[in-house]
Amino acid sequence: MWKRKRKAEWLPWYRARNYKGNLTEAEKRELDAFRTQPKHPAAEVDNLPEEVQGYINRIESELYDQKQDGLALKAFCVSAFGAAVLFLDYKGCLGAPSIWYSALAVFLMVWPWIKYRYQWKKNAEAHVPSEGPHPTDEGIRQEWELTYLVHTRRAERDVSPG
Repeated sequence: MWKRKRKAEWLPWYRARNYKGNLTEAEKRELDAFRTQPKHPAAEVDNLPEEVQGYINRIESELYDQKQDGLALKAFCVSAFGAAVLFLDYKGCLGAPSIWYSALAVFLMVWPWIKYRYQWKKNAEAHVPSEGPHPTDEGIRQEWELTYLVHTRRAERDVSPG
């Protein structure tokens, strides 16, 4: 009855379904060749100076904490609104007490925390994925590949007759 979504296969940024760039297939194959090498030409986080690693780690941790705090704040606010509706219904400020207001209030108090738990796990997985490359290493590779493509296109433009 309930089918779990299968995890999508990890693809590089230029092969992802939501990629809307203008890379040619030849350029994509060239980037694929870099990615199939035992060692990608781009630096890895472990090869960066310790100060840079610490800086990147601090930024990643701050971003993760900010996302998680935002999720908790949203869940708390919606739950507080649900508690207020329940209180106002109990006191009769919304007219005669109604089972529908009470049910809505309980839903507003419980649902945000269920959603929070789901989103918390999703953010944790994005922060330290169990599959695929680490987001920082992938970001460094993407920047290297974009720089490579820009330099390649400039060199072709400068060499071509025109």
